[in-house]
Amino acid sequence: ARIEHARYLTVHDLAAMMAMQYDNQGLAPLWNLVEAALLAPQAHAQAQAPEPPPPPAPLLFIGGSQGSSAGTYSYAGVITPLDGARVGQGWFRKHVASWLTYRYDTDIAGTPLQARASAPGFETGWGYAWDTERFQGDVSLALGVRHKRLRPEAARAEGQHGTHVTLTPQIAARYLVTPRWDVDGLASYSAGTHSSFVRARTGLRPADTPWRVGLEGTQSQGRDYRTRQVGLFAGRPASNGWFVEINAGRAHPRDGKGTPYVGVSVSWVR
Repeated sequence: ARIEHARYLTVHDLAAMMAMQYDNQGLAPLWNLVEAALLAPQAHAQAQAPEPPPPPAPLLFIGGSQGSSAGTYSYAGVITPLDGARVGQGWFRKHVASWLTYRYDTDIAGTPLQARASAPGFETGWGYAWDTERFQGDVSLALGVRHKRLRPEAARAEGQHGTHVTLTPQIAARYLVTPRWDVDGLASYSAGTHSSFVRARTGLRPADTPWRVGLEGTQSQGRDYRTRQVGLFAGRPASNGWFVEINAGRAHPRDGKGTPYVGVSVSWVR
């Protein structure tokens, strides 16, 4: 049998079919002009292009590494503002991969030895940031996993070896005391590994320069290690959304003499 359904289509049916085809190609506003020209040439019609979607919020990429003879810490991550937010203001999501190494002195069955630990990890979480004229800050909560490997094997008897699920709240704040002088702090605690990190800084912006320089003090601590650091830092914005910072000073591990440390960190808004 022949298919003859097309002869039963009305003008309105054909117009609806064409409107759908134009819409599929993203030309829906243009069909209003075509339809008016075909069906009502004497009428006035105009086409208005739809509003373009807002550009995606910039992402913040972060990374850095710091080390001394007592241990090292390296990290890389990305912070993504959620809908309606921007970098430094509003809700965000973060993903961070890190690698921690440290050493400590212990005693196994009456035999002293030095244990060495390496602990790669990854965490993902959400947070909220705010930015006012003089005060900046953020709070976040992240869920992650960290695998700790101890050497030599005798050190594993203490039970710290293996994979741990972590839950890490963190808070950071910065206050502008004067247009050139500010103070900031950061604190976090990781349940699962029972480790913590605290940092306090005071910074100064020399007149007519983009640099921020100052003093810092930190303490990182876990079940089997503790390191305090005191030093200097200097950072400045670079081109195309980059920010670079270096720091150096002296680290004081729980089970050893003071040792120099040096680090570098970068961030990029894109």
